[in-house]
Amino acid sequence: MPVTVKQIAELAGVSRGTVDRALNGRGNVRPEVEKRILQIAEEMGYTPNRAGKALAYQRKNLSFGIVANAHGNEFFDDLLKGAQTAADEYSDFGLSLKIAGGRRYDVTQQLQQLSDFQAAGVSGIAISPINLPEVERKINELVAAGIKVITVNSDIENTGRLCYVGCNYYQSGITAGGMLRLMRPEGVRAGIVTGSIRMLGHNRRMKGFSDAVKQLPDSAIADVCESLDEQEVAYEETRKMLMAHPEINTLYFAAAGAVGGMQAAVDLGLQGLTVISCDDTQEIRRLVRAGLIQATVCQEPFRQGYRAVQILFDAVVNNIPPAEEFCYMDNIIRIQENL
Repeated sequence: MPVTVKQIAELAGVSRGTVDRALNGRGNVRPEVEKRILQIAEEMGYTPNRAGKALAYQRKNLSFGIVANAHGNEFFDDLLKGAQTAADEYSDFGLSLKIAGGRRYDVTQQLQQLSDFQAAGVSGIAISPINLPEVERKINELVAAGIKVITVNSDIENTGRLCYVGCNYYQSGITAGGMLRLMRPEGVRAGIVTGSIRMLGHNRRMKGFSDAVKQLPDSAIADVCESLDEQEVAYEETRKMLMAHPEINTLYFAAAGAVGGMQAAVDLGLQGLTVISCDDTQEIRRLVRAGLIQATVCQEPFRQGYRAVQILFDAVVNNIPPAEEFCYMDNIIRIQENL
């Protein structure tokens, strides 16, 4: 009787997904665990039938849909590169990716993209969802239709999605706020530039930052504005906020928009601002090197996309559920000295 992945998992005391990744050399397994799995597989005489399974899926035109939130956004470009890299590793299964992006968190557009993917017959979808009830309902409709859905980069509640892959946003925000203890330990008057209040992740990041600021003496959040992840909008909204609140001495960019926002601060002739951003794009690096941003908290977008496709593949092809509901990336602090 053939040895199964399930039997190896039981003997190794790990999930089937971990066994599958170890047997296929796809990473995200601790070296000592991988060694134990491979040893058990060898002792049991396990022989994978990848070729036969791959041939069967080639006939099915296996495809996944990826719904991102921005065109021409370097962060999402990196996420999509990670997704494509993972898909290329399953080329023998004929896996293809269908990519959809949007602008300004247009819920009508996102709902249409999900419907288009359903009509195209995708087996799985990774989505950065707009946090609105109509998107919740659409995701549940897709799940009921048998499509595997995971959220990537931002989450949504009250759905049957398999898992979330991405940043721990509350931790990201509280980390940014915690750095103020070193940079400006009291008297903080912070202006927050977020992406959209329609995004659960952005809201959780703001909550973490606000909770940290509350712990500092004589400190408060002065105002919040939205950039919609577009630099032109960030410029105008940040400029309005800074003019309306001359007491602001700290800026926190909780999403894309730092380039436009900092240009507004420069044009207003403001000096001495403490500025913390998120992500590790080339433009953010330029601003950090120029001393306009003191620190940025990064979230591994390439790895987010890569793991999202891995998890979908395991769920669709191997019938292996995610090992955990929340697959968090590391929050990595970058300053001038470690760019």
